[in-house]
Amino acid sequence: MNKIRAVLCSFAIAVLVLGATGCSTMRITMNPKTPANELAGKNIPFKVALLIDSEFANYHWFGKSGAEMSKLDYDLGSASKSLFLEAFMLVSKGVILVDSKPPYSDPSRSDIVAVVQPRITRFSERHSAMLRVANYYSEITYHVTVYDKTGKSILDKDYPAKGVARGHATLSPGSNYGAPAEKAMAQALVAIIDDISKLKMAGE
Repeated sequence: MNKIRAVLCSFAIAVLVLGATGCSTMRITMNPKTPANELAGKNIPFKVALLIDSEFANYHWFGKSGAEMSKLDYDLGSASKSLFLEAFMLVSKGVILVDSKPPYSDPSRSDIVAVVQPRITRFSERHSAMLRVANYYSEITYHVTVYDKTGKSILDKDYPAKGVARGHATLSPGSNYGAPAEKAMAQALVAIIDDISKLKMAGE
């Protein structure tokens, strides 16, 4: 009887531990690198105004990991904001942040000829249910609207991209989930900048 009781107690403790682990949240922070090689030769011959609202900057995607027995919290917004700022600084004549679409009455903004507003419209991830040393996949879709200085939309398009990265044994498994997302973000941004660099803007 004592042995049975001991087994039952051990089982109950294991269930409680697993339950507690399953309720934990893995916060995934990302630091996508600007794809300098892919952007080489790209040139946006005007200052870019980025319209990054709170929905974009604070965007989180929530999922679940069977492999880690935890919830997933991808901080996509802050990573995307940093990537957009860095990349547009690299390829344009300058970047400023604005909080509304044109036209602007402020004379200090008379040199703005293009306002770029990004949104995150879709994200998904896929991973092995048991193994860390396996491929991790992510897909992201940015929707980008570009306005001219009158407020007219001159580009309105979805930019889907995929990323894959090999996971590895680590004490910080969040990096396995973040790596393919970083690749997908960078790939999408190359396509975005390629399209914007081809726009002809009045007043540039």
